[in-house]
This record gives sequence, C-alpha cells and structure tokens, in this order.
Amino acid sequence: MKTIFSFLCACAPFVVSAHGEQFEVIEVLAPKESLTIASANHTSAYLDERFTFSLNRTIADQLTSLSGVSLNGQGGQFQSYAIRGFSRGRIRTEIDGIPIITDRRAGNSASFIAPSLLNLGHVIKGPSSALYGSQAMGGVVSLSSEMSDKTQVAGSVQSHNQGVNLSFKHQKDDFTSAFAYQHANNDSAPSGDELSTQFERASALVRYKVQHQGFTATYSWLPSYGESIGKSNVKYPTQQLSDYPEELHSLAQVQLNGDENWMAKFYHHYQNWDSRTVRFERYGGLSQYQGHTLGGQWLQHIDLMGNESHWGIDWLSRKGVKITSDYLVVDEFALSPLGNEMNADEDNLALYGKTHWQWGRVDFDLGLRYDWLKQQSEQSEDATDGRLNASFAAMLPLSDIVDLGLDIGTGFRYPTLSERLFYGQTPRGLIVGNQALDPETSVGSQLSLHWHVSDEVSVYGAVYHYDLDNYIDRYETASGYLTYQNLSHAQISGFEAEFRWYASEYFEHIVSYQQQSGEDNHQQRLDDLHPRKLSWTMLVHFDNWSLSNAYRHTFGADEVGGSEIQRDAFTVWDVSVEHQLTDRQTVSVVINNLTDETYYGSLDEDAALQPERSVKLSTSIQF
Repeated sequence: MKTIFSFLCACAPFVVSAHGEQFEVIEVLAPKESLTIASANHTSAYLDERFTFSLNRTIADQLTSLSGVSLNGQGGQFQSYAIRGFSRGRIRTEIDGIPIITDRRAGNSASFIAPSLLNLGHVIKGPSSALYGSQAMGGVVSLSSEMSDKTQVAGSVQSHNQGVNLSFKHQKDDFTSAFAYQHANNDSAPSGDELSTQFERASALVRYKVQHQGFTATYSWLPSYGESIGKSNVKYPTQQLSDYPEELHSLAQVQLNGDENWMAKFYHHYQNWDSRTVRFERYGGLSQYQGHTLGGQWLQHIDLMGNESHWGIDWLSRKGVKITSDYLVVDEFALSPLGNEMNADEDNLALYGKTHWQWGRVDFDLGLRYDWLKQQSEQSEDATDGRLNASFAAMLPLSDIVDLGLDIGTGFRYPTLSERLFYGQTPRGLIVGNQALDPETSVGSQLSLHWHVSDEVSVYGAVYHYDLDNYIDRYETASGYLTYQNLSHAQISGFEAEFRWYASEYFEHIVSYQQQSGEDNHQQRLDDLHPRKLSWTMLVHFDNWSLSNAYRHTFGADEVGGSEIQRDAFTVWDVSVEHQLTDRQTVSVVINNLTDETYYGSLDEDAALQPERSVKLSTSIQF
C-alpha cells in the first residue's frame, strides 16, 4: 500500500505543473488509423462507453461487448481475449499506437492500465489487419487515452470484493493529466468458492502538445504499478497458488504531425514484473521478467495518380528481454533447486502502403506490407525471415440502403520469443520452447453486409474464412510438460450479426449473435474459438435518468479444443441505473450477474469461475 501511494505522490507534480497555461487545441488522429482497409467501416467495431457497466475489471471485459470478441485463457487481472478465434500472439494490442508485447503465453493485453484512463478504442477485424505486421494476423485492438476538454473526479465501491476505484482526469487545451487507483480483495463465486482475484494498482498519464512552425509535437508518458495481483485458476486454493507480486510498466512516446501530410513517432515501453507459482507437493518458483520495446514509425500521405494513398515505415525492436526462472522441484521427498534464464532480442523493420480509388459506385482499397524480422538469443542461433503480405477490399452499394463488402488478404505470424526460447515453470505448468518453429501464414476472406433499413433500424452481418499453414499449437507431451509444434494446416470459419433499433428518442435496442468453427489437419477442434453467443442490450433515457440492461446467453459447448473443457450453457444479466443529479454530477448503481449465475469466463481447462452477484455504487463530478 505504501508503494502505491508513493507512486501517486511521485506523479502528483505532473498533474499541476502546467495548470493555468493556455494553448491552442490540436486534434491528432490515432497512428495508422488511415491505414486500416475499412473504407466503409466493415472491418472495425468501436467501443461504446455506455456498455462499460458490465463486469468491468479490465479492458478485456469492455471488449467482449463487441461481436467477434471473447475471453480466453485462465482469467484474472491479466485476462486475455480472442478476436474471431485468433488469440495469443495472433492479436496486436496497442495503446496510443504503442504495441504492447508482454510475452505472456495466453496473449498480450493492456490490463495493466486502469480502464478509466482508456477513453477510446476499436477492434479491427478481418484480413486487412495484415498491414499491422506479424502479431496482427487475427486482428488489432487499438486503444487511446485521448479525451475531451474537461476535469473529472470519479469513484466507485463494489460489494462482493470491497473493490475501490478512484480516478482524476484533467484535459485543458493542450495539457492532459490523469491518474487512477484500484484496489480489490478476492472475489467469491456463486458456489461460495474463493477466487484469487485480489490486486492493487496505480496508473497515471501525462500528455502535452505544442505547435511550432507548421507541425505539432505531442509528448506523453503513461506509467503503471501493481502489486499483490492474484492469478485466477481452477486449481486455487487446494492445488495451486499463483500471483504476481509486483508489476511495473512505463509507456513513453514523442509524436510529430505535419499538418495532415505526414506523421513521425518514437516510443518506448519498459516492463518489469514477477510471477510466482506454488503447486503443492510438486514445485514452487518465481519467474522474473523485464524487457524494453522500442520503435518508430513514419507515415506519409501522397496523391498517387489522383488516388488517396499512404506509405510508411515501421521499426519495432525488443531489447534486453530477460526471463529468469528459479524454482524448487519435489524429487523423492527432497527439494531440488533448478533455474533457467532466457536472454533475447528481436528486430522488425517493415515498409507498407495503401491506396484507395473509386470505379463507378465501387470503392477499392489495396494494401501491401513487407516485413524483415530477426531474433537473437544466447540460447540459440539467430533466426531471420522476410515476408510480403497484401490486402484487398471492395465496397459495393447494392442500393441506397444496402452495402456489400469484400475483404481478402494474406498474413503471417512469427513465433514469439517465449514460444521459441522460454524454459521454466508458470501457472500453466512447465513450458519448454521449440526453437524449430516455423512462422504461421494465412489467407483470409470476409463478406459483409450493411443494411440501413431506415433512420431507426440497421443490420450488419459478416461471414469469414481463414486457411492457415504451420499453425502454432501448444500441447502436453507424454512427459507432462507443455511445448509448441507446427500443424501443417488449420482453418477457421464464422458468422456474426448485429441488429440495432432506435425505437424512439428514449429507447435503443442492440441484438447480436456469433458462432464459429475451426479445426486442424487432423479434424481436431482448435483452442480459443468462440462458443455461440446471443446478446441483447437495451438503453433507456428519460429526463435525468438512464437505464442500461445487458442480457447475454452463451450456448453450451460440446465440441472443444485439446486444452479446453465442455461447458454448460449460461446466461448473464447486468443492469445499470444512472441519475444526473446536477449539470456536473452523476450517480449510478450497477448490479452485475443479477441472477447469481454460476459460469466460467472461457472454455480453458484451467479457467476459474466468475464472480457472484455484486452491486457497485459510482459517482463522477465534472468541473
């Protein structure tokens, strides 16, 4: 607790250092936003703050309100997510354009930052995500800390885990400062079982923009510190205890914008965290991780034969990636100390471009990207590869109210450092990397339909299919440890749909559905695919009151992947009531899991139960 408050005090001078200064407001677009091949928005889904009343522990909970996104992995504060069945190293997560690469086996996520500091976000789905490089084959989660001019203080308390969330956000002209403090004890499942979900975290943000001689410079820093972070797992507390004693992150960047013609940026992400695991009567140990992610980007707008086009250069470098594992193994009633250390670097340089043109009523987009990648380690020989990928999209208006979209593209994913080189104990078990892994490659296609029935009613639907070669699969060997292998072929197919009805100025309804299938070359189902899900959300606004109602039904899963377990169907119901007390203050009451349903967050065999019914009281004041 003292460490957390010391962190807050250290950040306090940045909150007030520019108070009273007056600067011109300059809007800066999110990096690479114009490079998404989504000229008709048929490959992007945007987060809506009105849906954050559902179980809102991390940004992963918010993302699952979007069709095509689901949770995967064991759960807890580092809950990861899947986009259309792609997970782990196949999803790129970025904050303000900075890629988040944590080498966690379940996948990268931005859960180390308080969700209240992330105000905008969208998910890029479909083959067009290939323009983002190796770890974007399955999609991109792009989050932003940009906010409107205001000063806001907010706080909430939660019943079941004594959870506390406090935040302060200040945006005035070109200066932004914010910090958030979170604390929670362990949750309980409806069955009464205790869940290892306790944590304490402080996050902060400082951003400053200045205009000089025709360009805008933006400087930002986003630090976060957490401690005593529980690791949710079905084996807790009788078979295994897992937690993260400490976690430190620092994201810093400088970005230059020249009018609307070019953008250049440099960024740095430093992380240092520990993972501790005790399996009773088997082993106990501590893994320590640290690493630097450095990078830069140049994006240039050009007019190519009268067509709007962009080209750019990406540089991504990972330096000093070090994972040290020290643990004790029970061997015939004696304790044997073992240890291992991974030291590795990675460099990725890419050239990419996109052009947009129109032929008659049809809009076209074409994108190309070439990547050169090199991995170095003391434990292995250098690994080098180069890949060229392409994306093509077309949007055809069938009528004034119906648009048909086609998206085709290739992609690749290079094995992560931990998949190739890591050796050590984790909450999942003993992981042994495979240096002989080949890169995955994919060919994806998507057909989408947008039907604007009227000003009040709209319908969206999409079908998609991916063929994947050298699919990287994690499996358990006969000796009981986990490692990775390439499957010669795999495929993923799915369907998602959304119906929106603005019944009146007071009522809005949103109904969505998703289903998916996927198998490897042995006709075995892949891990991390979406179970079928049907959801209905109703929003009601009347005078100074608003009611939000979310009803999500997940169908039973009889066919599951090799590291998953069959699950029964379940329904989760969340309700929120908000009242505008004054022009400046709002209060709200949120009830999560109203019916106290017993359910799991994912199909993962180690996934723990989700929390019981809880009540959260919140208030926010604007100045």
